[in-house]
Order: sequence, then structure tokens, then C-alpha cells
Amino acid sequence: MRRLRKPWGLGLAVLLGECTAAAQVVDADARTGVFIEPSKTSHMRVITPSVTLDATPADFISVSAGYSADVVSGASESVKAGSTFANTPDIVSAASVHDLRQVATGGLVLHREHTDLGASYSYGTENDYRSNAITVTAGTDFFQRNTKLEFAYSHGFDEACDLAINAFQAVTARQALDQSKGCFTSDKTRRSVPVSLDNFQGAWSQSWTPVFASQIVLTGAVQQGFLSNPYRSVVVGAAGEVAQEHHPDTRSRGAIALRLKYFVKPLDAALGVGGRAYRDSWGIIGQTYEADFEKGLNAWLRVGLRGRYYRQTGAVFWSDDYTGGEPENGPRGQYFSGDRELSPLRSLLGGARVTGSWNGHTGARIAHLFLDFEASLGATVLKTYLDDFTWAGVHPDDTLALILSGNITGGF
Repeated sequence: MRRLRKPWGLGLAVLLGECTAAAQVVDADARTGVFIEPSKTSHMRVITPSVTLDATPADFISVSAGYSADVVSGASESVKAGSTFANTPDIVSAASVHDLRQVATGGLVLHREHTDLGASYSYGTENDYRSNAITVTAGTDFFQRNTKLEFAYSHGFDEACDLAINAFQAVTARQALDQSKGCFTSDKTRRSVPVSLDNFQGAWSQSWTPVFASQIVLTGAVQQGFLSNPYRSVVVGAAGEVAQEHHPDTRSRGAIALRLKYFVKPLDAALGVGGRAYRDSWGIIGQTYEADFEKGLNAWLRVGLRGRYYRQTGAVFWSDDYTGGEPENGPRGQYFSGDRELSPLRSLLGGARVTGSWNGHTGARIAHLFLDFEASLGATVLKTYLDDFTWAGVHPDDTLALILSGNITGGF
């Protein structure tokens, strides 16, 4: 299982913060997210606690450390079939899903006048996946700090678990992994398959006036290796023959995003709008439009609203039924997939957040501990519309999700 930080993390952050209070600045950030899909057939729940510590022991350097986790439980369909097998319940089965993904990160940033240079490393583990990532960043500001340029590059060298026998099988005869037991051990029935990830990002942020700012972000990515879900099978034969889904082993991605922010003085509120265009080598073209509104209610309390619309085309090899006739429903080349995120789809997102912020000073700390303190609670609803995806001709019911989030941030 590849791929929403916990209140108890703040306790550790507080202890470490007290031990390092002699440093110039120590910031502790604890977050928790809960993702819920209330589906009757394939319900899913993901709890994501995380904690981050940032310290500035000297003016020229900052160091950070973090931990995050994804605690996954629920059920998910393991075999993708199209309308040819409608009303055939034994074709589609829901498998129990339990996984724990943990990621530890450490890094540092060097500061010199208007320039920052940083590097970090992260290591992640889960039952069937191992990840390593190195990230380097650079940023500078000029024109009286009204213009800022930032660049980042990361390289991930990961490993995915799969059945060993699949290395010698034709793609239409490969079997899906039924469980993660034996992964990354001496078990001869399992193999480790490499995955290489390269990500690039460049951003230009500009303050045009005291109340208006913009940002343009360019991103690119190249993925190479085993890019399929090892647990998912697809019906590829008229008699119901199944095979582990088969994706291309290279995927290139590119996107450009524009964000505009305007502060409305009479309302003491900020309005933001943005858009993003995306395209990849698998033929998916996506577009995102979003808006947010944040208003201060008093000196310490503010509320925010957010909305987003997303739409994408399907991958060139996507088909809802790989046993049907050409060209609308049948196979499209040598690849086949059961991943609905590669199908044509649309989604609507709406959410709200309440944030409280308090500032103290050395002689009057908040709760005798913090120089500044912030806490927030948020709720988001996500609805996905699948234009061309079914489970054996039946439209999925796991297209509505609720996301709850909370975070506590304190500076020492």
C-alpha cells in the first residue's frame, strides 16, 4: 500500500523544545489527519499523524527533523472487471487492507543574506515498499524582498515488493500479490523491484503591491521502474482470466500552476484564486481550478473556506473492459490497468478551517512555555465523479470522502 500528523507528538516536541530553549528559535509542529471513505463495499480509513521540529542554533543555519505515518485500514476491490462480467459477483472481491507507512526526515538549511541552500534525506517503510529520497533546495529574494525564486530537486531510489515468479512470466500470466508477508525477507517467493523517482520544481513569488501577490510554480517528474499496484488484477480474457495489472515502466509528468492572492482591507480578509495545468507521457491531461477565502474575526481567531474543481482525461491505454471490442471498450496496446485514477474523472472539493493564533514574548510566554502558539481544525469533503470506471459494470460507491485535520504549532 503506497501513498493526510498525532497530538501525542506534541509531547515529544515540547520536551525537546525545553531542552533546546537556549537556541535562538525552536518550532514544533504536530498534525493529525483522518481520511474516511464511508463506502458499504470498500470502506477505507487513513490516519496520518506527524511531528516536525525546526531549530535555528545560529543565524546562518537551521536544522529540522520530522516523523510521519499513514495508518491504513479498510477494504478494497482486488480484481478489476468491465461490463462484460456485469452481475458476476465472484469476479470482483473486496480484500482487507491493513498497512502502516512510516517516514523519518532530517535536513538543514544554510542562510546567507538573501540566499538559502538546503538539503534533506527521508527514509520510509511500509509492508511492501521501501523509500529513500534526497532533496536539495535553493532560494533567493531580491528587489527589497518583493521577488523570490526557489528551486528544488529530489531523487528517490525505492523498492517495491512483488511475486518472484512474475520475473519469468508473460505479462498476461503474472499473478497479483495476495499479501505482504515475506516482503523484504529471505522468502524466495518474493522479489524486490526497483523504482526510481526524480522530481523538479521551480517557483517565482512576486509581491506587486502591499495587498496583491502572485506565484508561478513549474513542476516536473520522471518515474521509472515498477509502477503498477502489485495487489491489483485485471480481467484480460473472455473466460475471466486475470493478470496483475501492467503499466509502462516509465512515466514523465509536467505541470504549471498560477496562484493570485489579494488582501481586502475593508473586510480584513484575503482572497486567493489559482489554476493548474498538467500533462504526462501516459496521455493524461488535467486541469485544476481553486479558490480560497480567509477572514480574521478578531486579533487571534480567523476562519478559512476553500473550493476546488479538478478534471482529467484517461491514460491512452485505459479501458473499462479489456475483454470488450475495439476501440471503445477493448484493449488498447500492451498495457492494462485497474487504477481508477488513470480513467477519465472529475472531482469537487470543499472545506473550512478555524485557526487560533497567540503571540507572547520572552518575559510573558504563553502557558509559561511558548513564544507563539497556533492551533487549527479543519474539515473537507471530496466528491469524485468517475466518467468511465466500473466494477463489473457497477459504478463504485466509494466516491465520497471526508477529511478531518488538526494541527498545533508552538515556538520556543
